[in-house]
Amino acid sequence: MNIPQAITHLFPQAVPFTDFIVQDDSDGNGPYIAQWNLEEPQPTEEELQAAWEAMQPTPESQVASAKLSKTAELNTACNAAILLGFTSTALGANHTYDFDYEAQTNLNTMLNAIMADLESEPIIWKASNMLQPHTIDQFKTLFTDSLTHKTININKYWELKMTVESANSMEGVASISW
Repeated sequence: MNIPQAITHLFPQAVPFTDFIVQDDSDGNGPYIAQWNLEEPQPTEEELQAAWEAMQPTPESQVASAKLSKTAELNTACNAAILLGFTSTALGANHTYDFDYEAQTNLNTMLNAIMADLESEPIIWKASNMLQPHTIDQFKTLFTDSLTHKTININKYWELKMTVESANSMEGVASISW
């Protein structure tokens, strides 16, 4: 048992070393309350033990905590997978395209310009780390492929998140991975 933690559980306003002092004389008897300065009565060993036990996580709270951590982990993995980029056959063969935040913004901006008839062919865009000319139809295919890439990853996240939420054990939560 951690006596200072048990005390602050019982008396949340208590300040260690001001309201109480816990000491261990290294005589084999363990720590004890050496000084008590609160107006409330000093807790008994049994009260401290009960407070300590009440503070311990339950299996349910441990699973709930694991679910929160796993969901955050999956969210991070989803974001990383999206930002990693995607492959498109818009030019007739597989080419990789950047899809970091700036690339996503640029894709959206270019599509808006195309839809507003502000852009003409060729549209020069980086494919497989080389500037490549794209027709408007090729660019629209590229944009569709980018949306598919993003949607697939987001849907994967939501499916895995639902699996996490339905897990009822630590092992079940731990077995879920991106």
